[in-house]
Amino acid sequence: MKVEMWADVVCSWCGIANERINAAIEQFEHGRDTELQHRSFRLLPELPEGTGWEFTEYMSTQRGATEQEATEMARRIEDIAHADGIEAYHVAGNTIGNTTLAHEFLAWATSKGKHREAWDLVFREKFGSRVEIWTSEELATFAEPLGLDAQEARAALDERRFRSSVEADHAELTALGSGGVPFVVIDRTYALSGAKPVSTIVAALEQAWNERASA
Repeated sequence: MKVEMWADVVCSWCGIANERINAAIEQFEHGRDTELQHRSFRLLPELPEGTGWEFTEYMSTQRGATEQEATEMARRIEDIAHADGIEAYHVAGNTIGNTTLAHEFLAWATSKGKHREAWDLVFREKFGSRVEIWTSEELATFAEPLGLDAQEARAALDERRFRSSVEADHAELTALGSGGVPFVVIDRTYALSGAKPVSTIVAALEQAWNERASA
């Protein structure tokens, strides 16, 4: 059975959702027969590439929130992550922006057989350590921990080899009628919007599996 999760690597809810869906598949009776495929969606494709904006500053200057509201929003999400057992999870003081290049790195890593490992690594480092992900040099540092070649990663990013696949993923979610992430589709039958609890995801997996088996 195939599970697709559209996400952005600077979406703080997506980082939580990624941990939850990994846990749900691990708990699911047929988890070994369930494939998780991450799909790219960029929350801020209209922003210029190559740099990021601090979360609370962006929310207060560009989205109309007060600085206090933005700080409280960040703290609330961090508290939810901590309640889930994610010890280090930083929203405030972290950066957001146009993640096209970061998704191109993930597509390149996927082409090298490191799909889930790459997504898990980028989420973990972005929210756990506030790692910057805006240039090919910054993104190439993820290659070595994955057992991949950093020079090859930089070349793929500089040549924009995977841009079209990133844009296609983004367009597909829009065509499905959703403009937000995280967004999970199970076996192209069930959809879950938002960072659902692990128990909800497991129940949806079980229902989809049973209906698939009966069909």
